[in-house]
Amino acid sequence: MARKSAKLSPSRAGKKSVTLYLPADKWRELKILAAVTDTTMDALMRQGVDLVLAKHKEKPPKRLAE
Repeated sequence: MARKSAKLSPSRAGKKSVTLYLPADKWRELKILAAVTDTTMDALMRQGVDLVLAKHKEKPPKRLAE
């Protein structure tokens, strides 16, 4: 049975969600960094994803045996 989705805000349109579990101390550091740099935790996480993807674009990871 298809799940009814709630109406998304325009800022979430066309995006997928990801759940990340962090140790409490890392979550706290991220929260403080967001406050100090006047940004959001979401923006910092997206920046981190961009950095990881850029790193692997330079040297693509080896694929697992199929």
